[in-house]
This record gives sequence, C-alpha cells and structure tokens, in this order.
Amino acid sequence: MRHVIVGCGAAGVSAAQAIRRIDPKAQILIIAKQKQRPYSLCSLPAVLAGEIEPSKTVRFPRNYFDELDVDLRLETEVTKVLPNERRVLVGSGRKLKYDKLLISTGSLPLVPPIDGIDRRGVFTLTSLEDVRKILRYMKKAKHTVVIGAGFIGIEAATALAKRGMAVTVVEMLDSVLPRMLDPDIGRRLQGIMEGEGIRFRLGCQVTRILGGKKVEGVEVGKKRLPCEMVVMGIGVRPNIGFLAGSGIRKNMGILVNEHLRTSRRDVYAAGDLTESFDPLRGKRMMNAIWPNAVLQGRVAGENMAGVETTFSGSFTVNIIDVFGVSALSIGMVSFEDKSLSEEKFVTNRAVKKMLLRGGKLAGMQFVGTLRNSGYMMSLMRKGEDISEFQDELLDDRFLSPVFAGPRVRE
Repeated sequence: MRHVIVGCGAAGVSAAQAIRRIDPKAQILIIAKQKQRPYSLCSLPAVLAGEIEPSKTVRFPRNYFDELDVDLRLETEVTKVLPNERRVLVGSGRKLKYDKLLISTGSLPLVPPIDGIDRRGVFTLTSLEDVRKILRYMKKAKHTVVIGAGFIGIEAATALAKRGMAVTVVEMLDSVLPRMLDPDIGRRLQGIMEGEGIRFRLGCQVTRILGGKKVEGVEVGKKRLPCEMVVMGIGVRPNIGFLAGSGIRKNMGILVNEHLRTSRRDVYAAGDLTESFDPLRGKRMMNAIWPNAVLQGRVAGENMAGVETTFSGSFTVNIIDVFGVSALSIGMVSFEDKSLSEEKFVTNRAVKKMLLRGGKLAGMQFVGTLRNSGYMMSLMRKGEDISEFQDELLDDRFLSPVFAGPRVRE
C-alpha cells in the first residue's frame, strides 16, 4: 500500500505516525513545499520575541523520518491532484502514484488588496521564514503597525514589543481578539497590552501603505501613522488552490466526513484546511488549531491504514500568552448567538466568563487565570447540565477542599 501525504505540518506527520503504527510495511511518502524540516508553528512568536532560537522549533531529530521509514521530500510542490488517475502532479511535471492520499497543506496568510501592500517592509507571520525576514528587517525599524487584532496580530504585537519596538495595532472591529473574546473580556487584555506600551486603533482600517520602495507609514482614514514596518495579522485561509479541477468538494475548506474522507475515493484531508462538525455550533466549521490538526491527522491515518476510526468533531480552543498573562477561549462567543446567557467572575488579577445555553456550557473566556478550565472544558464536551452549581463554577476555589461559599458576582 502506497500512502502519499501532501504537507508535513501537524496533521501530515500525525497521519504518517498512525499509518506506521498499524502497517509496518506500508510505503509512506510525505511531500512538502517548505524548506525546513517539520517545526512547531506555535513557537513562532517566541522566536520573534527572542525567547528561543529557531533551531528549538524543530520537532524531530534529523534521522527521525529515516527511522520511521518515511520518504520525506521537502522543497517539492504538488500542483495538481488527479483522483481519476490516483496520482499527484509535482512542480517538475512528474506524476506520483498513490493508493491512499492525504491533503494536509494547512493554511496561508490572508493578505488584503491594500494599496502599497507590495512595498518593502510588509510581512506576514505564518512560517519560520517569515520570522527570519522580520528579524532581519527590524534592525532598521523602530515603529511597526500590525494590521489586525486577531490571534496572529496580537501575538505579533506582543513579540515585537518585547523586542523594544513601538507597536500600533489597527483593527477594523471595536475590540481585540474579536472572534475569541467578548468585548468586555477583550478590554481586559487590551489594558494589559497598553500597559506595556502597545497602542490600539480600533474600529478603523488601514486604507493605504505609504512610502516609495519601502514602508514609511500607513493611512488610517484621513490620518497618517508613521512606521517603518507593517505586519499582517488578519488571519489565514486554507491552502487548497492546487485542488482546482480535482472534484474534491469544498466550501470555505475541504468537506470531510466523520472518517476524514473527502468526496473523492481514497482521498482524505486533515488539519487547518478541513470543514468538520462542531458539536457546540451544530454545523461544519473550520477549526485551525494545532491540537485539532494532530487529532485529525491521527484519525485520517488510521482510516487510511484500514482501521476505521471516527472523528467526533471539535470545538474552538484558543490560548494566548500576553506578557505573562494567559487568555483562554473555548467554544462560542456572544456575537454568534444573542440568546446565550452569561455568568462572570471578576477579581483584581483575573476575569472569567462562561456562556450558557439551556443550562449547559456553550463557551468560556478567561484572562489572568486558567484555574478549573480543564474541568469546565470536560463539562462542555460532555454536554453536562451545570444549572445546580453554575453560580460557583467560576470561582478558582471551586474544586478546592477549602471552598466555602458563593463567588463574587458582577
């Protein structure tokens, strides 16, 4: 059996490991466009901040794939998938045969068509090569504008501020991390970042990037913000352009069933580019997070190797560290369903909120503490009714033997 895996990120490697556990004799080929051996995308902000060296992001020893008996071909791009022929076309024009195929090419940065976007000094932050380019360029820059206050934008702003740069974040919506945190919780995190010198321009857009060959500023409405560098932090999109003409069904991402199979026979997909079932929202969603990619890769690999395994779906889990303060979001946020009720717990050092639907947890957001979040996530996953103890659940002392009494309400 010849398994071909396109992409060597979290999902692709997880699938290869699963296949090898089940079938010691299978042929496994991983094809990836990237130059570097598999590395941790989650570590990129730490590299940018100067907290770890790029070499520390590499996930496996140099001989790992040889010992796993996997043929890893880097700097090789798949340009077309031909399911009728059971082949993939690589950049050289060569066709490679497969018996089972996994698409796990991850995501690409979103880059809007802003006037001046091609000026020198404009960067994305989705790969180790992006980080290296920023680090080289920032030696001649003092002020950076980060476009977007989503997950990538906030990580970039935090890392650059740790490097001593003046940072301004421009976000078209009215709060930070708007798809992860409700505005009231987002303001708590924004205050922490402002305390570290980061400035915010919310509810507005960068309409133009100014300068000659290189960045000299940005235009926000009618105002000009001087800067020497711009980092795009708007978000990502699935890397699936090469699937045109393949007949693989797509919406925003690749549509898969509970076994991670696509609409074409013996073609599977896993990771950031899939749309799979979200049990909280009751519909297909894209869930571009590392743990989900690892799990989907394992499930896809087991099914490819002939062991039928079900992926029961996943819900959104995001955690970010901002100057030593953790912010966590699991499940839904308020704008998705106005009928959700909420409970909030506030202290001088932390704020916790949970969103409820019919006595069950639909979402939770923490800033400044992670206490009891694992227990609460298990309640959410199981769909437990928490009506009888929801008033106490947010108190950090809830699972402690010394807990005695109701929490502070807001």
